[in-house]
Amino acid sequence: MKPPMHDDDVLNQAAIWQARLSSDQLTTEQQSKFDIWLNHSEAHLYAWQEINTFWSQLECLSDVDISFIDDFADVIPLPIDNIETPSIQPIHTQIKKTAFLTGRNFSRSLLGMAASMLLMFSVFYTHIPQYFADYHTAPGELRTLVLSDGSQIMLNSDTTLSVDFTQAQRNINLHQGEAYFAVAADNTRPFVVKTTAGQVRALGTEFDIKNRDERVLVTVFEHAVSVSLNTGEVMSHLPQGQQLGFTESSFSKPGAANLARTQSWRKQRIIFQDKPLAEVVAELSHYRAGSIIILDSKTKALSVTGVFDTKDTNIALATIEQTLPVTMTKITEKLVFISAQ
Repeated sequence: MKPPMHDDDVLNQAAIWQARLSSDQLTTEQQSKFDIWLNHSEAHLYAWQEINTFWSQLECLSDVDISFIDDFADVIPLPIDNIETPSIQPIHTQIKKTAFLTGRNFSRSLLGMAASMLLMFSVFYTHIPQYFADYHTAPGELRTLVLSDGSQIMLNSDTTLSVDFTQAQRNINLHQGEAYFAVAADNTRPFVVKTTAGQVRALGTEFDIKNRDERVLVTVFEHAVSVSLNTGEVMSHLPQGQQLGFTESSFSKPGAANLARTQSWRKQRIIFQDKPLAEVVAELSHYRAGSIIILDSKTKALSVTGVFDTKDTNIALATIEQTLPVTMTKITEKLVFISAQ
């Protein structure tokens, strides 16, 4: 049985001591205080071991393992006035040139700063759409809207959506996230949901759309929908019980949907069967603030099967740690690293 995940305060203390000890300005008095702290309890000793194991594994990361950092290179900031832009190298460049090059010496203090900057960029970038949307749900929040025509929309966690009803058409823009639609009948005004890859038009009453990353997934619970890609290609009829994935330029092959699994989020559950850990972590990340980062490629491919409660993702992470050969390192509640044992 593995030991439980640590108290954040103890891990934070260990991380602070790790940064101090790596400094060129370390004093004899500070070294003595560290020795007292380290021997204070087994919890301190174990937390210190975890922090050092974490840094040791960072030394072994390849360029492939940290390629996700490039995603932050082209983030466009919001036009907020009175913000001074420091004239320094982008943080992703600093990280790749120093901290993560295998076999090179690196500054652990810089890595700590880089982790903090990564967290800041990830939180900032993923919340850009909410500033322009009519409705937004925070991580872990569900929300039901009743529209002026009587239609209902249930928003999943971490979802942004806008509504634009005109006399000719009922338009919904699902900027990101997932939503379940129960559409009121109105033959004079089509009900159309716009996503990043195309549009879904209701030909009946109930359907689910998941719009995350570049791929959109639509599942029909009652009647049918039609789907048109941004390139103009159209699938005119997707019937009840079917599921379809699509990007801006192509459709996947429609197939029978597992309706219970698809709508499990509405009961604050998510279900996985033989899914890679990377996919599971990506889904869990929508139900908690901050970031969960897997540190090596092999760990990303580990298979996961389970039912997780979205109300407390810490339980899900603890379950994963207990059942897979991985170690969770919580820097804070908003930054978790997963590494191989």
